[in-house]
Amino acid sequence: MLYWLPRVCLFLLVGAVVGLGVLPTTSEDIAHTLIVVIVGLGLFSLTLHVFPPERY
Repeated sequence: MLYWLPRVCLFLLVGAVVGLGVLPTTSEDIAHTLIVVIVGLGLFSLTLHVFPPERY
């Protein structure tokens, strides 16, 4: 469960930001922000796969 906790918190944060309208209202800006978040999650997952916390 702890493995998924950062992802769940990040998705909740993104949902709150989009829901509260903090981001610009254009769909293109929202899409760019979500792409950056997805790429960040992918890099985070890759880092955890390459360097598992149990080993280091």
